[in-house]
Amino acid sequence: MRVRDKILGGVLTAALATSLSVAGAGAASAAATPLVFDVNGTFTDGGSAQPVISDVDDVLTVDMSSQHRPTATGVVINSDTILVTFPDDATYTAKLQAPNTIRWSNGSTWQKLNVVRVPNVLDETRASATSILTSAGLAVGTVRKVVDKTCNHNNTVSDQTPAPGTPAAPGSAVNLTIGVLPQQSQCP
Repeated sequence: MRVRDKILGGVLTAALATSLSVAGAGAASAAATPLVFDVNGTFTDGGSAQPVISDVDDVLTVDMSSQHRPTATGVVINSDTILVTFPDDATYTAKLQAPNTIRWSNGSTWQKLNVVRVPNVLDETRASATSILTSAGLAVGTVRKVVDKTCNHNNTVSDQTPAPGTPAAPGSAVNLTIGVLPQQSQCP
């Protein structure tokens, strides 16, 4: 480990200890530091990575599972600076720049994604599902019809991809499967 990483690791440990002791102080604890922008959410590095940052009382958690990497932890230093340790790499500082940009000390940049949750359109008609998805800022993608041998879906959505509740970028497509009944003699 390089000397710089050891020093920054020590700074992070001290900052985390301070944050945790302040948070544990109960009613006397300080309010969370107001940041240049809300860092809670999903980010992109311009590639396939979509880390998710959570800020709870100036203690940061960075879910790196989109890249099959371990979760990183960090702290808010001030309104425009954070410090994060990536356990499989190193500790980096970052500057927060409005609107929604993180510039890391290693030269990389993350941009916050505007995401919406995919609504549940299961059991809706195609018209109703289209209306719900459009209202949520999403689009209807591929629509396929399948014979529903359970006889539970007569011209209604029997499956959707991505699943309900999944975060998606505005304008993303949601693929629908519409169930159609088999011949009458096959339904009870």
